[in-house]
Amino acid sequence: MTEKVEAPRTLTEELKAGIRDAYAKLQANTPGFSTRRSQSQMIGVVARALATGGVGVVEAPTGVGKSLGYLTAGVPIALASRKKLVISTGTVALQSQLVERDIPNFLKNTGMQATVALAKGRTRYLCTRNAAEAQGEGAQEGMFGDEAPLYDRPLAPIEMDTAEKLTKAFIDGKWNGDLDNAPETVSATLRMRITTPASACAGRRCAYSAQCAVLRARSDVRDAQIIVTNHALLLSALSIGESDNGQPLIAPPGDMLLVLDEGHHIGNVAIDQGAASLALDEMAKRNGRLQILIAGAYRAVDKDRIGNLLPNEAIESAARVGKLLKAFHAAIDQAWKPEPSEHQPLWRAANGRLPEDWMPAVEELADETRTLFNWATAAVALVAKGKPDDAGRERLQRNLGMALEMIEQQDSLWAGWRREDKPGLPPMARWITLSREGDLVLHCSPISAAHVLRKLLWDEVDSVVMTSATLTGGGDFQSLAIDNGIPDEAEMVSLASPFDLPNQAELIVPPFPVTPDDRDGHPKEVAKYLVSGLDWDKGSMVLFTSRWKMEKVAELMPAALRKKVLVQGETAKQKMIDEHLRRTAAGEGSVLFGLNSFGEGLDLPGEACTTVVITQVPFAVPTDPQTSTLSEWFESRGLNSFNLIAIPHALRTLTQFAGRLIRTSTDTGRVIILDSRLLTRRYGKRILDALPPFKRVIG
Repeated sequence: MTEKVEAPRTLTEELKAGIRDAYAKLQANTPGFSTRRSQSQMIGVVARALATGGVGVVEAPTGVGKSLGYLTAGVPIALASRKKLVISTGTVALQSQLVERDIPNFLKNTGMQATVALAKGRTRYLCTRNAAEAQGEGAQEGMFGDEAPLYDRPLAPIEMDTAEKLTKAFIDGKWNGDLDNAPETVSATLRMRITTPASACAGRRCAYSAQCAVLRARSDVRDAQIIVTNHALLLSALSIGESDNGQPLIAPPGDMLLVLDEGHHIGNVAIDQGAASLALDEMAKRNGRLQILIAGAYRAVDKDRIGNLLPNEAIESAARVGKLLKAFHAAIDQAWKPEPSEHQPLWRAANGRLPEDWMPAVEELADETRTLFNWATAAVALVAKGKPDDAGRERLQRNLGMALEMIEQQDSLWAGWRREDKPGLPPMARWITLSREGDLVLHCSPISAAHVLRKLLWDEVDSVVMTSATLTGGGDFQSLAIDNGIPDEAEMVSLASPFDLPNQAELIVPPFPVTPDDRDGHPKEVAKYLVSGLDWDKGSMVLFTSRWKMEKVAELMPAALRKKVLVQGETAKQKMIDEHLRRTAAGEGSVLFGLNSFGEGLDLPGEACTTVVITQVPFAVPTDPQTSTLSEWFESRGLNSFNLIAIPHALRTLTQFAGRLIRTSTDTGRVIILDSRLLTRRYGKRILDALPPFKRVIG
């Protein structure tokens, strides 16, 4: 009997008609809608990828209308194919914009009907069980009164009061339990206590399951046809197949039509997912607290063995891990003695290779931690099977869940430190830092996202579209494709801006007297230039690559002008932006000083931003452990790491920064780069040629 071969999927005439119909209705029913050639091109790329199970990569500058572009193609295809349209973003702000504005407006204006849900991680939601305990309910002793909590301090009265107010708002239906939109300010300590990780959750067996924000949100996600999520949760769900009652958290990969908006973030998120860190002293202390918890677990389940270990064997294992952590701390102290003058002491393994004489201790710690991890996994599962209405058991389950996460963190680090790097593939970066408290913190991280994304996305998900205003810098996709492992057959398109950029904006690179590596001279010259070069009666933005330099320039500003400057970090980001908009609307003039996070995603149209000053070319930090290890790997293969890492990174970031200026077809202004290396170094022309086609005033 021959195996049935599926016919290749195609973008059928019926699907094309559905997409054209959606676009025509959008055009007819959206006030001020203007047809843009670049948006039509984007709809074509998205349609071809999602309809055929392919991959599309679209660089779409500000003004193209990315969300309408992928919704116009994606929603009709998802509804016709009965697959789920999953939109993953890099920022919370874009998630909110999509769920609250873009998607509802699209559905309303096209007359299409689809259910929409927002998928977030568990620890973004109120846990009513933990909130009740935080208020004092359920604090009565259960059958295991001696299980030790793993957190460090009790809640303050004001935090207990906040827990009560949050619970009431949720129960009364005035709030959906999403802590990102909490009606009260939630401290980091309180947040940890009123949320529950997967390992500590009893699910539908919990006494509070009928009023569980997570279960309600996940039910909405399972039923939705359009799901909005974030890159971190997406990759987590794909990598561990996180599920509720055996069902995928977001959607089965084969049923997922995936759009990666703000796709330039996905590589870094993938690297972060594979990274691990471990503070030696802190973990040794936490392991010491496990012993009482272990004893409580055996009493709770009334079994001789958990995970093949007797009670004394499990307790001895926890004690042994603690001793080994302390011994390894002492060994590193002997081998690495940071200079007292070092601002942020760091030791990095060259080419990712650890000293041979450390490896026996690493192997022993890895084996012993794995034993403890297996025990904790079994204990959590057994304790979860108890009576759901026993408050003591629920508390024990939560503490065991926290313990499992703690042990898993250690297990991930040791697995990364002991793993042999595969020949021909980039190694893991492995390094050590010193915390402010003097503790040694061990780290490991992948240095390339390509392998992770190939395994999770390109090989598994039905179809993928990656889009962003800045994917390449100059339209060359080679670096992006290498970094992210994008398949060779992907359709990759860099769209033209719909704005008249040569007539709306100028790119100015003055012959600046000092280079950014002049630590004292550059801030002084930047301050001097800003005093005379900015229009202080309008809105401007000045972007820095280091907090120190930003604060130094602010300090050097004359007092009368300093009053007009809002410096990132002096108050909450949104509060700063609101104040800037208030001032510029009133014609007072205002200048935002910001770092990378201000250079991306801020929308300040019109008078709110008429000048963007970029104080230096934002090259990747060459001393960063991941960058350093990747550079070594490239150089060992005869490749130029500066061309492959530093310049593509700088181009993408500069293009993002420059993108803050022209937000609408009527905006005008200047982008000024105070970095004379663009005039004197060989790479300067390559970078300048790749930036948006503003009118050039160079030198």
